[in-house]
Amino acid sequence: MSVTTLSEVEERHSREAIEREIVRFEERIRELQSGTITPEQFRPFRLKHGTYGQRQPGFQMLRVKIAAGVLRPAQLRVLADIADEYSTGRGHLTTRENVQFHFVKLENVGAAMRLLADAGLTTREACGNTVRNVTACPVAGICPGEAFDVTPYALGVSRYLLRHPDFHDLPRKFKIAFSGCENDGDCAVAGIHDVGLIAQVRGSNGTPHRGFKVLVGGGLGSLPTTAAVLSDFLPEEELLPTIEAILRVFTETGNRKNKLLARLKFVLRAKGIEEFRRLVTEKRKVSEAPAETLAVPSPIKPSLVTIAPTPRSFSAAEPQSDPEYDRWAGHNLMFQRQAGYGAVWVKLPAGTFYSNQMRGLANVLEKNELTGVRIAVNQDLVIPWVPFDRVRAIYNGLRTLDLATAGARTISDVTGCPGATTCNLGITRPLTLADVLSRELNGYTDPEIQKLRIKISGCPNSCGHHHIADIGFYGNVRKVGEQQAPYYQLLLGGKVNADGVRFARQIMAVPARPIPAIIRELLAFYQQDRQAAAETFSAGVARTQDKTIKDWLLPLAEVT
Repeated sequence: MSVTTLSEVEERHSREAIEREIVRFEERIRELQSGTITPEQFRPFRLKHGTYGQRQPGFQMLRVKIAAGVLRPAQLRVLADIADEYSTGRGHLTTRENVQFHFVKLENVGAAMRLLADAGLTTREACGNTVRNVTACPVAGICPGEAFDVTPYALGVSRYLLRHPDFHDLPRKFKIAFSGCENDGDCAVAGIHDVGLIAQVRGSNGTPHRGFKVLVGGGLGSLPTTAAVLSDFLPEEELLPTIEAILRVFTETGNRKNKLLARLKFVLRAKGIEEFRRLVTEKRKVSEAPAETLAVPSPIKPSLVTIAPTPRSFSAAEPQSDPEYDRWAGHNLMFQRQAGYGAVWVKLPAGTFYSNQMRGLANVLEKNELTGVRIAVNQDLVIPWVPFDRVRAIYNGLRTLDLATAGARTISDVTGCPGATTCNLGITRPLTLADVLSRELNGYTDPEIQKLRIKISGCPNSCGHHHIADIGFYGNVRKVGEQQAPYYQLLLGGKVNADGVRFARQIMAVPARPIPAIIRELLAFYQQDRQAAAETFSAGVARTQDKTIKDWLLPLAEVT
């Protein structure tokens, strides 16, 4: 089936169509409960609707797609209601800019879906072999280094592909990310996606033309792969047709027999970038996707595509002496490219976000005439468009919600997935470790140490992005005596920047308990061994042999 008109796109997202979708989900639940269908028959349908079985029998994880990470106050309140009514009073922000709710009973999923639909949110295609949430740089539209705001493009692509009849049963999951610049290690990390899009502006005779550098076939997991360049410059109006063409090539050539070899990166490995480019070109010739610039109001996306307020004038606030506030502002406040405005980073402990904080943040935004917040891939929140004369008021409001923790985007801002706490695949519990590390690493003042990133996954699948961390961990287990003990594989030196992606290298397996001490010892080794004050941790790791690092850390890693 082909989507030939924009009216068909809108019909897919009508409230009536969504209600039919929810009713059908509830019917399938009843069929499961009556024994008409088996759990295995229900599983792909459940996943396609963003409902993932937990390791605890009888409970589900409900994953809510937040397109481009953009949330408005009313949506925050709906998420809070779902957290209280159907979950545990909290949600979890993910590295895919989703919000997850755990311990949801299957019979309550339909009711939660209706609340989400009323707020313009959905769980549809948040799991399974589908196009997952389309992510974007959390500072898009305000970043001093961006080519242009990619938010409208991310929202437009998300809306076009959501519920697309041809793309909800792919060979494997498919991830798309938009970045406003090449140096996107803390933003969108385009180079690790099935399709990564980096904003570019080119032109001649004084006429600039927007477009994208297109990367394809990236991914993490057990075989981390850097994306290849499909196009150095794709004109913006070619965005939808080209993404559709890539998806059609993937649909026809992806491995449907072995899910371990089913991601797009394996198609690239088998065919090479030149043949893949040829196949995409052929599919583009017959694509019926509309050629859209997406920079202006369009039927395939909401007309309001930014969260910028109406321009206003203001005066700077009187300075106040407050060391705690100054420390917070030093890392949690960034300048926008628009004069007089800043963006506030809200540091969350590995993405844990409580319902009272959701409601309270909605109130803070509205009280200060701010229209939205964004989820970042490092599991923090970003409040853009804060006039400098309101920063102190925002800080005070966040502090009452326990959301004014200093140290955003520093070594103490640790990324982690839920792991074995709820996930069937999880081996260890990254959230527990991330919480400990966040507190214990908060006192470092060395600028080179402060800028480091720690990322933790509960298994090799890299939901916590451990492959691209300065210091990464993924969970495994070892037998110690007669007991199974939680261990982590230590990885060092991962990075994403304007030069591309460099995956961290595996160093050694370490027991979970002494990891805080192991990190402190690792940092002490770096400070003692660095060849100059300006030598980065990454450079130090790159020139140091694995054996040297192992020998230094081994006394702490031995289990007695």
